[in-house]
Amino acid sequence: MFIRMIAVLAIVIAGTAPALAKRIALVIGNGAYEHTVQLPNPANDAELMATKLRGLGFDVVAGQDQTYSDMRRTVMEFAKKAYGAEIALLFYAGHGMQIGGQNLLVPIDAKIEDETSLDFETISVDFILRQMSKDVKVQMVFLDACRDNPLARTLARRMGPSRSGNVGAGLAEIKVQETGGEGSVIAFATSPGDVALDGEGANSPFTSALIRHIDTPNVSIQTVMTRVTGDVFDETEKRQRPWVNASLIGEVFLNKQAVAAAPTTEVASLGNTATTTPQAPAVNQAAVNTATQNTISWEREKLVWETVKDSNNVADYKSYLETYPNGTFAGFARNSIKRLESQSQVASLNPAGTAPQTGTGIVATLPDPQKAIPGTQATEDSLGWNRTARREVQARLNLSGHNVGNPDGAFGPKTRAGVAAWQTQNGIVPTGYFTAAQYAFLTTQTAVQYTAYAAELQRKQQAAAASRSAASTRKTSTTKSRAKNNGGSMNPAGAAFLGGVVGGIIGGAIGR
Repeated sequence: MFIRMIAVLAIVIAGTAPALAKRIALVIGNGAYEHTVQLPNPANDAELMATKLRGLGFDVVAGQDQTYSDMRRTVMEFAKKAYGAEIALLFYAGHGMQIGGQNLLVPIDAKIEDETSLDFETISVDFILRQMSKDVKVQMVFLDACRDNPLARTLARRMGPSRSGNVGAGLAEIKVQETGGEGSVIAFATSPGDVALDGEGANSPFTSALIRHIDTPNVSIQTVMTRVTGDVFDETEKRQRPWVNASLIGEVFLNKQAVAAAPTTEVASLGNTATTTPQAPAVNQAAVNTATQNTISWEREKLVWETVKDSNNVADYKSYLETYPNGTFAGFARNSIKRLESQSQVASLNPAGTAPQTGTGIVATLPDPQKAIPGTQATEDSLGWNRTARREVQARLNLSGHNVGNPDGAFGPKTRAGVAAWQTQNGIVPTGYFTAAQYAFLTTQTAVQYTAYAAELQRKQQAAAASRSAASTRKTSTTKSRAKNNGGSMNPAGAAFLGGVVGGIIGGAIGR
């Protein structure tokens, strides 16, 4: 739980920069899971974040691919150092889960076979937050742990219908007002209860954006998180929106740059004791004006981007680029232009009334940019296919001309080779694994064929069922016929035996 923390603003107006206040960070990235889906990015995320924070003056306690015992030791080392810190920061990337509203971080050796496992195989976020509450002025929490977690689904199944509702998707909201925090920033990679993307590059979308902005000079952490949210929302095509809850009494800067001022004046910065009698600082008006102008420019650029980002008109994005050729959203604008121009090219190749081309490297029916992202085991696992769905995918691959054998729901080497061949034929990176967009394209591409296939399959199943029913009827009829011919339900030998027994009983009765 959080405690009350006060954010003291960093205002450095001196000829030389003073010593940095005490900053402690705990950075953990878990991806090499032993009993569930491995994640490719968390170790990279943690390493890059640790480097970035060290550059900002943090004493970093870091760990990668940690077991339960490793994590306990790492948290203990962090707790000892965090006592009395001006800023204590937690960054975690990896699998996480929520049970009954409690957020849990998952070590790489966790099995989580039942509810008992939770206390002995996971690390509670609340437990770590308690270690950050000992005379700490500013608390910062960044959790990139909202990924889809198969262990949570397994636990939910074993808990049964009455209790499985306690297992939620993603992570649960942490409400600052409940803990009395007044100097805290809490950030999730996506909204509470939602699942975040691991990303297709070396780092997740959330961590990439956070690293890109967190050390921006003279920008408050509040503004940093606004930019991070915007970047992730755009980069994920609006599928992921980071969630941030901040309770600060003023702006907090992680990279406050010194501004020239009168040499005899020094003001405390995050706990530094003033060495001279405080005086009214000599303000560098030019610097103030520049900072104000930068803020206005940023807000203006953001407003322009908000206006054009959902446009389907290439001219709107080009207009943004003319005004901000090196703007924050320039890359996204260029990508949107490419996407719209590609759509236009497809439309010209497939005019209205003609069938879309397939197998030519042009994904005509799905202009989704995600189709260009290579598929991985993680992207395919996120689709949540059961055996029936996998059989359908295999059938569709067969219908697209890539024979993967009899649809049995098992994705072996032959199926993977068929997926890769289909991807190559359609101009997609041939990894042998699907993304959501690629599966959607395959579904659209084989819609007509699969409808006919499904109808034929249903006809055969109905015919087989009718045949079995007729055979069962014939068997029943034969059995009844035999029973009738044998004098009811008794065969001749049985009748003779019963007759002898009855005759003996009657004879004996007469003799007496």
